[in-house]
Amino acid sequence: MQQSPQEDDLGAQVERLGARMLDRAERIADAMVARIQAAVPVYATDAVISSEELRRTCLDNVTYVFGPLGRAPALSSPESRENGRRRAMAGVPLSAVMEAYRVAARFLWDCLSEEAARGGVPAEVTVRAASEMWLVLDTYTQHMAEGYREELTAQALGREQQRSALVRALLEGRPAGADGWDAAAVLGIPAQGPYVAVAAQVPEAGLHAVHGAEEALRAVGTPSAWHLLHDIEVGIVRLAGSARNLERLAGIIGSSTVGHVGISPSYDDLMNTAPALRLARIALLGAFEGRRVTVFDRDPLAVAAASAPEIMRRVARGVLAGLDRLPPVQRTLLLETFGVWLDRGGSADLAAETLFCHPNTVRHRLRRLEEHTGRSLSEPRAIAELSLAFEIDRRISVS
Repeated sequence: MQQSPQEDDLGAQVERLGARMLDRAERIADAMVARIQAAVPVYATDAVISSEELRRTCLDNVTYVFGPLGRAPALSSPESRENGRRRAMAGVPLSAVMEAYRVAARFLWDCLSEEAARGGVPAEVTVRAASEMWLVLDTYTQHMAEGYREELTAQALGREQQRSALVRALLEGRPAGADGWDAAAVLGIPAQGPYVAVAAQVPEAGLHAVHGAEEALRAVGTPSAWHLLHDIEVGIVRLAGSARNLERLAGIIGSSTVGHVGISPSYDDLMNTAPALRLARIALLGAFEGRRVTVFDRDPLAVAAASAPEIMRRVARGVLAGLDRLPPVQRTLLLETFGVWLDRGGSADLAAETLFCHPNTVRHRLRRLEEHTGRSLSEPRAIAELSLAFEIDRRISVS
């Protein structure tokens, strides 16, 4: 549809007003710089964004805003999108960039209204010019914010890729020239240990085993970094020195997963993460449904039971062979009683409290265990053999 002569004349007047604004572009840009530097602290010095860079951006905005007045307004702004990216790269907060854009917009409106009043421009021309100006400014602000967020997303992805690559290199024992300080900086954990490696069993390939552990550990002052492999999720955890903190770590991780977890002995150098992970994997094999989290150097029997599985099974079968003549229910009862007796420090009275039976019942069951295995619970070596066989057997039973 063709425009009427009146609309054509109105557009021409708006275009002339825009041209007069462009004639003053250099002076407007200089004044805009002063306004922004006075109103937005991050722009007040050249520390983050130089005055030269700020002026260039201001001059571009004056040109892009007033150049199309009276004609088709700009509906895209690659320049503003790029400006948003540059501000994000420079580390200027988005709130500060948005405030600078607001200051600039108010200033441009002041300049436009002053020029219209000075030239006796009719009100309808000023309103039309203002409408087009605000449309362009809104478009530019939106595209600047989009560019800013795109750059932040790219930076986050880059950091995550770098972090993931570094974790994988540490886990594989090939840190590719990085030292412990560099690695710690990328992972966001302290550069000095002690650390522990965590191996958590995944429910299936591609699914995370641990949920919310990094945030929960950070909340108690224990930073960590995590990486998903095909069979386990691995954590590198900077551990405070006390035994209590290791127990708290085990508790937090245990509550963050429904699978089994192995925790390595502590180590001081991040470059030793690969051997620590191997020990965490062994500890993971020692976990079972009744004790889902195994700490390598806190549960040596569990670790021994998980090591060299075929050999350990032969050991257990040899020690417990006499129990095979019993019905399965009786066999399970004797071994369960023995396990509780061990957990309660070899006390029949305390074991009876846990099992809700009389202490003499506990003693009777233990005597039957001695009879069927040929090993006396008064002999330390026999207790050690039975304990190891018991740890192996209960893992075989639930596997």
